[in-house]
Amino acid sequence: MITTDSTKIRDLIYNYFQLAKTKEIEKIEEYLDPSFSKFGDSPPYDRRDFERALMLEQLQFASLSDYDFKIENLKTEVMGDAAVATFVLQVTGMIVDDYSFRGTTIDYRSRVTIILQKDKNGRWKMVHHHLSKLVG
Repeated sequence: MITTDSTKIRDLIYNYFQLAKTKEIEKIEEYLDPSFSKFGDSPPYDRRDFERALMLEQLQFASLSDYDFKIENLKTEVMGDAAVATFVLQVTGMIVDDYSFRGTTIDYRSRVTIILQKDKNGRWKMVHHHLSKLVG
C-alpha cells in the first residue's frame, strides 16, 4: 500500500495531539521545523518563535488531565514540499495547576491552520500553527 503525503500529514497531526494524552512531551520537538512559529488560542496571544512555542506547548500538554480531542473536517492541500492543513479541533479535559492543586475544566472548539514543509529526509514538519477559538 502506498502512503500518500496527505495520509502522512493526517497521521502527523493526530499523533501530535495524541502526545498530550500520552504525556510524551519530549517528542513535541520532533514534529516542528526549526523555523516553527505559532499563534495560539490561549494566552499569551503573541506570535511564538520555536523556543517559546515549544516551552509553552510542553507546559500545556504536561498540565492536561482527562484530555481528549477530536479533529473534524480535516483538509490537506499538498503543493510539492509544502502543505496546508485546516480543521476544527474539539478539546476537552482539565488544566491542572500542580502548585495550587486546582484544575480548570476546558471544553472548546478551535479553527486550526497548520503549514507544513517536507524536510530533506522526506518527513513532514510543522512550520506554522494557528488556532482561533470558535465562539458559541
